[in-house]
Amino acid sequence: MVQPSRRRVLSALYAGGSALLAGCTAGPEESNDTNETDTTTTGDGQTTPPEPNQSVPDFPGDTTSNACPLFDGTEQVVCYEAVDPKEMPIVLVPETQSVQPNQPTEFTLRNQSGQRFETNFYHWQLYKRVDGDWYYIVPQFWPEPLTPLEAGEEHTWTVTVATGRVGDGDSIEPVEGTESLTVAGLGSGHYAFGTDGWFAADSHGENVALAVGFELNADPLQLTPTEAITETEWNGETLVARSTRGEPDGEADQPDAFVLERIDDPETDAKRIIVEQVVRNDQLRDAIALSQKYDADRVLLEEFSRSSPPFRRQTARTYEFQGDRYRVTTREGD
Repeated sequence: MVQPSRRRVLSALYAGGSALLAGCTAGPEESNDTNETDTTTTGDGQTTPPEPNQSVPDFPGDTTSNACPLFDGTEQVVCYEAVDPKEMPIVLVPETQSVQPNQPTEFTLRNQSGQRFETNFYHWQLYKRVDGDWYYIVPQFWPEPLTPLEAGEEHTWTVTVATGRVGDGDSIEPVEGTESLTVAGLGSGHYAFGTDGWFAADSHGENVALAVGFELNADPLQLTPTEAITETEWNGETLVARSTRGEPDGEADQPDAFVLERIDDPETDAKRIIVEQVVRNDQLRDAIALSQKYDADRVLLEEFSRSSPPFRRQTARTYEFQGDRYRVTTREGD
């Protein structure tokens, strides 16, 4: 019997998720929770019955503002800038709306209603607004337990923006947590922190998003290659770069190829992305940064991928970044 290669095994392990590069006004992928009954299940497997004879709390007035994104898939957005926090049945309150790098900042979700709010403390969300459009940044992955917030209770996330890691060539590690969060790879600008959920008397499909805008007082984020790029050389019109990420699956294994081409085709649909999204994809970050650094229209990045198809990409994708359009394709090493 032929044993599966390391690539095939890891491909199966990684098939359940992929890094998210969301574009203009796009939010995170919807939860895979398909439970639409009137009961809810907590993280420890306990089933919670619905609140009897209760109605969904009212939200007075218009609760939206351009200081917060619209959050795809939600029935209502409660933006801190648009409301009186004391009048809201539930609200997200910031410690400050002027955030400094490397200084912790608190965002507190307060349930001021008379019933339980069903949510997931892991599923906090961070967006950035650029030229009037919102872009989803993090988290890229999150666990999916139900973490209810009872009537009269509150929950606080403490967020610290770390600086220096991108310029030093570090990869941006995924962020996960329910309380203390350290987020790297952010530049100056207007952001929004938020979360969502639903009241116990309502259904899962009637989500309410809570958000607050803030300004990050930091230097603009510069796109640089990661320290994994050890060598580059020209092969005709193609810049070939080699990465130390990954390892061969046997002596005869050849590195996979991540190919980026700069294109001049205004008719091609392209997903617009910003630098805070690019730096969270190592291959895309390296390829675009090298293209800019060497003015290369075509970059071929050689690297041993951990999945099949390599880099978890099966078809060509086109991105628009800082006025240029790039087509990405991949191929598996021989």
